[in-house]
Amino acid sequence: MSRRNRRGGQKAAAAPSASTTDKRRTSAADSLQNLVAGLGDARDKASYSRYVMGRVIDQSELETLYRTNWLAGKVVDIPASDMTRAWVTRKTALTDEQMKPFYALEKKLKLKAKVRDALAWGRLYGGAAIFIHVKGQDPKLPLDPATVQQRAQISLHVFDRYRAPRGAGAVVQDPISEMFGQPDNFQIAGTPLQVHHTRMIQFSGAELPWQQFVSNGYWHDSVLQRLYDSLTRYDTVTQGTASMFFEAVVDVLKVAGLGNMLATDEGTELVKKRFGLAAVMKSFNRVLLLDGDDDHSQKTNSFSGVKDVIQQFMSDIAGGADIPATRLFGKSPDGMNASGDSDTRNYYDRISSDQEDQVRPPLERLDEILMRASIGTYPDDLELTFNPLWQMSDPEKAALEKTRAERDAVYLTNGVVTEGVVAAELMENGTYSKMTAKDVELAKQLAGPLDDPHADPAATAEVSGAQDPPSQVAADPTQSGGGGGLPG
Repeated sequence: MSRRNRRGGQKAAAAPSASTTDKRRTSAADSLQNLVAGLGDARDKASYSRYVMGRVIDQSELETLYRTNWLAGKVVDIPASDMTRAWVTRKTALTDEQMKPFYALEKKLKLKAKVRDALAWGRLYGGAAIFIHVKGQDPKLPLDPATVQQRAQISLHVFDRYRAPRGAGAVVQDPISEMFGQPDNFQIAGTPLQVHHTRMIQFSGAELPWQQFVSNGYWHDSVLQRLYDSLTRYDTVTQGTASMFFEAVVDVLKVAGLGNMLATDEGTELVKKRFGLAAVMKSFNRVLLLDGDDDHSQKTNSFSGVKDVIQQFMSDIAGGADIPATRLFGKSPDGMNASGDSDTRNYYDRISSDQEDQVRPPLERLDEILMRASIGTYPDDLELTFNPLWQMSDPEKAALEKTRAERDAVYLTNGVVTEGVVAAELMENGTYSKMTAKDVELAKQLAGPLDDPHADPAATAEVSGAQDPPSQVAADPTQSGGGGGLPG
């Protein structure tokens, strides 16, 4: 056997058989098929559908879309605004006077507005960050909040992903770090400044899988990327509908010998002049003069069904943006007796969840740094609570307060709680705007047992053992005008 034949024999032996190829093809076809109905086989046109990655929106088009398309702008801005609109309440053992320097620094740095901007730019571009600059510290080194001294000068700067690209420095190799596998530093565009990741509070857009995240420069996607086709279709429908109004009513004139008249330049000018003058004279209160051989008719476009089509595209965008149509488009709810409250409540629940995931971690770190710079310490008992977006109506508030009052009366009667506990909850709920901690303390004192010279000391000690120490309140009924021993 020649060398060529030996090579051919080796190649032939290595080639897979037809049955092997069929088995491979068969093993890959693991979708639903119905040979009788032709579902899923070669005759089914739907079996040829594939999802492919379309064009990724670049920075220039994103900015153009945000500036010129009101719907795209609202998709970006509404959730960011709602997540910061009611802001937060901070609870701590520190008094309002002690917290006053912190609130002043928060207002000076416009913390609320900068968090909102970072959320918005993160949604638009796919990522943004707040740069925490502490005067006197090297931005390239890690930031330890404990090193921030009281009265340190702090500044906050918001950068979108294009103004603070990543990739500078080594990749974090510590598996414990949240930045594991990502670049250590940020590069501020247009400057030689590199900033350590601990000084950059990051905000993301639509999150990507890891490989897509890395190929996207360690940033996520714009929220408009997924909505791009839906926005395009909606604009096409609305603009097409608007164009139809230019041809809502079209005059049709049939003129004998028109072709012969248009054969010459002189005839063309006569036609233009004749029918141009007829169009000018035609109106509601004038007549249209035509030759006896001319025929006039009108063609009218029908707009029936256009509203339903547009509303369907509106629902498509609202669903993709996860924002109720009543909030996104400002439209009234659909259906009889519909108020839209359920959609709004569901949306607010989603915003509350996003606040916990996207706002709380950055805000807790920012609070620690700003508190150390303003009041010199960070209280361990600090509780951060997002104020609710849903506001009850006056009748709803009255019904709720009535229910709470009835509950408190039952618990007080059965000795489950004391007057001091009820007063503390009233102050915490803001039921009475003028109620202070002194009122709560007074309620606790009045709830204690009064001094009675004829009372059994052992019984008194047993009753008061689990309560606050009783205050020395006079039991003379004349002090209160016969009011049962209460102080006047």
